[in-house]
Amino acid sequence: MKKKLYKLIGCLQRALVNISFYICKTFNVKKQDGWVVVAVETASMLKNISAALPSSVSVNFASNRFYDFRYDYEVYNNNNFLKIMNLAFSPLLLGYLLNRHDKFIYLGGVGFLSPFNDGRDAEFKLLKSKNKKLICCFMGSEIRSFSLLNEYAAQEKIDVITTYQPISHIGIDSPSNEYARKQLAEVADKYADKIINPAVDQMTYINRTTYPFIYFLSDNIFKPSLKKFDDLNEIIILHGPSSPIIKGTPLVRAAVKKLKVEGYRFKYVELINVPHENMLKELQNAHIVLNEFYAFVPGVFGLEAMANHCALLTSADENIETTLPCGANKAWCVTPYWNIYDNLKNLLDNPEQIKSQANAGFKWAKANYQYDQAVNKLNEIVND
Repeated sequence: MKKKLYKLIGCLQRALVNISFYICKTFNVKKQDGWVVVAVETASMLKNISAALPSSVSVNFASNRFYDFRYDYEVYNNNNFLKIMNLAFSPLLLGYLLNRHDKFIYLGGVGFLSPFNDGRDAEFKLLKSKNKKLICCFMGSEIRSFSLLNEYAAQEKIDVITTYQPISHIGIDSPSNEYARKQLAEVADKYADKIINPAVDQMTYINRTTYPFIYFLSDNIFKPSLKKFDDLNEIIILHGPSSPIIKGTPLVRAAVKKLKVEGYRFKYVELINVPHENMLKELQNAHIVLNEFYAFVPGVFGLEAMANHCALLTSADENIETTLPCGANKAWCVTPYWNIYDNLKNLLDNPEQIKSQANAGFKWAKANYQYDQAVNKLNEIVND
C-alpha cells in the first residue's frame, strides 16, 4: 500500500513539474544565465556557493539554527501541514526554475521531488531531458558508505567517523539508509556532468572520478591575530564539536584532564551548540584548536580556526585524503585520535611552535580557500 502511495505521489509531482514548466514557457518567463544552487544549508556552503556564481539563485530546504542567512527560495517543512503543501509547491517551483535556468548544482542529497529511495532519478531524468547542466556536490553522511568506510577501517585497523556515528545518530547505518546512499551514488554517476566529493573521507559507491571538495572562506573570516602570541602565560585551547562523539570529544577531554593532572597550566574552552558568530569570536583569542579526530579532511571549523591564526590539531591527512591541496599536512599538526595527548603536550612543552604552526595554517588556508581562490577552483569545474 505504501509503495503504491509513493508511486502515485511521484507521478503527480512529475505532472506538476511539467504543468509548471509549460505554463511558464507559455508566458515567456525571462531566462537567466546563473546557476540554481539547491541544498539544505550546511556550514554556509549554500550561501557561499550561490554568492560565488554570478546571477545564481539559492534554494534552501531546511532552516539552520546556527545561521541567519536569507535565500532566494526557502522550502521548509516545519509542520505536517507544510510538508503536505510542499509536496505540490516543490515540483511547481522546479518547473518554474527549469524554464528560467539551464544550470543546476545540488549540494548534499536533497531534491525538489520526494525521492522515496529513487536517489533523485526521476528529478535528474527530468533535468537532463530538458538539456540542463547538472553538478552534484556531496557534503558527508548523505553519501558516505558505512559499509565501505568500515571495511577500510578494519583493513587499516583504525577507528573512523562511521565507527561511532551509529551511537550518536541511531539508525544512520541501517540497510535502508545504506541502500539510499547507493542509489544517490548510482544516480549521480548516471546523470551528473560533474561530481564533487572527497574520495576517501566520503567513501562511496560512485564509480567516476570526482573533483576535490571546495571550502569557501570569506575575507572577513581571515583575521590576523598574532598579537595574542605575545603573552603565552595562559594558553587558550579551544574545542568546538558539532557532534561530540564523532568529533572525538571524550578523547579530547581525557587528554586535557591528564595534562592538568600533570601540572600543565592552560585554559580549556569547550563550545557546544553555540551560534556561529560566538564561535568565531572565541577563535580570535584561542591559541590552539582541537578539531575532529576521525575525519580525513579539516572541515569548515578547522579552516576557520586556521583563518583566525590558531594552531590546529586534527586527524585530516593528505596522505590518506589525496584530494587535499598540496602542503596540507604542514598547515596543521596531523593528529590521529591516539596522538591527541602527545601532540598537545608537545605544543605546551614548546610554546614557541604554536605561533609558527598557526602562521603556516593561516597562509595555507588563505592560499587555497580564501573566497577568491575558492571561486577560481569552482569556476574551473563549472566552466570546464
